[in-house]
Amino acid sequence: MEIWEAPKRAWPVVLICMLIRWRAEMVLGVGFLLGMAWVQHELSQAWAWVIFAALVVVIAVVPQTRWFVYSRVWCVLDRHRLRTCLRQSRPRTANLDGAFPFMLWARPTKTGERVWLWARAGSSSGDLEEVLEYIAPACYAREARVHTVRKLSTLFAVDVVRRDPLDKSTPIDSPLAKVASLFGRTPDEPEEPITGATITPLDVKKPAETPARVVGGEDLSDYID
Repeated sequence: MEIWEAPKRAWPVVLICMLIRWRAEMVLGVGFLLGMAWVQHELSQAWAWVIFAALVVVIAVVPQTRWFVYSRVWCVLDRHRLRTCLRQSRPRTANLDGAFPFMLWARPTKTGERVWLWARAGSSSGDLEEVLEYIAPACYAREARVHTVRKLSTLFAVDVVRRDPLDKSTPIDSPLAKVASLFGRTPDEPEEPITGATITPLDVKKPAETPARVVGGEDLSDYID
């Protein structure tokens, strides 16, 4: 009955939660140890380290593998940093039982990462909107946003924004310009480049000079139209 009434105090539940929380690190660690042990058994310890170093170099040199590993590392880091931020933030993000939203998974996006969460009973996505200003620096990002699902309010996500694709010093190429370059110049396009318009001076007629009107030795031309 303790598992159902107080799952946080039951050691089977705590063990399962720890395995889920550290699943990525455990899989990498076990895979590394098993791989090194197998190569050492088949070849030697020196060859095992040489193969491991070559694998690291290939991952770092190839852009596709480098980006894959880089984005996945940030996803794992975001889950840990987000949980730490929710525990240390001033506004309340847990329910009265002290349970935080359950973190399902994290995936990379074009602007950063998106962490999906499942709200516990007594909490909602609105609790995280109050701590967005703390989540961004905790995840070493520039901004954090909450993405809600209309069909299911229990499921929501936190978007960790690290970069802006439009924030570049170089101009963005137009897709239409690339397509036009494939077909070459169109027949209606002029051969000579377009230059500035020719300015033609206009004939401005000067108004006729009116004779001065002097009355009593004083010029009244400025007072009479």
